[in-house]
Amino acid sequence: MFAQQQQRAQGRSGRAKSLIFSDDRGRYIKPMIPKGDRVKRLAVDATLRAAAPFQRIRRQEAIDKGTAQRRVYVEKPDMRSKKLARKAGALVLFVVDASGSMALNRMSAAKGACMRLLTESYTSRDQVCLIPFYGSKAEVLLPPSKSISMARKRLDQLPCGGGSPLAHGISTAVRTAIQAQQSGDVGRVMMVLITDGRANVTLAKSNEDPAALDPEAPKPTADELKDEVLDMARKCMANGIQMLVIDTENKFVSTGFAEEISKAAGGKYYYLPNASDAAIAAAASSAMAAARAG
Repeated sequence: MFAQQQQRAQGRSGRAKSLIFSDDRGRYIKPMIPKGDRVKRLAVDATLRAAAPFQRIRRQEAIDKGTAQRRVYVEKPDMRSKKLARKAGALVLFVVDASGSMALNRMSAAKGACMRLLTESYTSRDQVCLIPFYGSKAEVLLPPSKSISMARKRLDQLPCGGGSPLAHGISTAVRTAIQAQQSGDVGRVMMVLITDGRANVTLAKSNEDPAALDPEAPKPTADELKDEVLDMARKCMANGIQMLVIDTENKFVSTGFAEEISKAAGGKYYYLPNASDAAIAAAASSAMAAARAG
């Protein structure tokens, strides 16, 4: 279902859009036959060209009927609307592990990175979004936005602690990305996943499946949790979402799973155990620039 929604959002090719076409906003690129009965932006030039061959016939019909004559005769079938195009903005989703002892540091760095990217892209159409995951599920703390004032207000809240619902964090980000693209203002999407790669909450529990919430429910195995996360990561690649994984795990206890997530998503991997907001913002900006160039 994810892939079908993304295919519709991006077009038949499935590639991220650099231009967004519509009939209400943007630069006029060519006329088109309107869909339905309503014309939002009339293409006067094309409408007159379509009506031109029928002027003599229509004028004679008006004379024969005795109706008032007009300088130009335009009828409904002549109507042409404007096809408009505008540059598609990018969306950067920060998906942040807000569980455990490092939660506050990770969230503070992600918050700073969001503000840096927003400030840098103030004159562009780029947006940022912040999705922390902690406890039993993920939440969209900052919906896709390019408003610096809104971001400051939302990012003052720094939830943290509890379990690590990693699969739900990625799943929530994929849904948010698809919804943003369907809105018509977003083309390319990048997910910046800041995590140590440790997951201990299943998708079923995050989605409040009664069977998973039963106290007698069997505890998921490490392999089952990993498979869920990798499946979500593969959905990112299937839906054209670029992933940048920033691994915050201590190298002395590292499992290497964060890098596996990156490979499953066909994304990029950075090992930054003490990443600052500047380092995260720089990595995201560099990856986005490379994606645009490619």
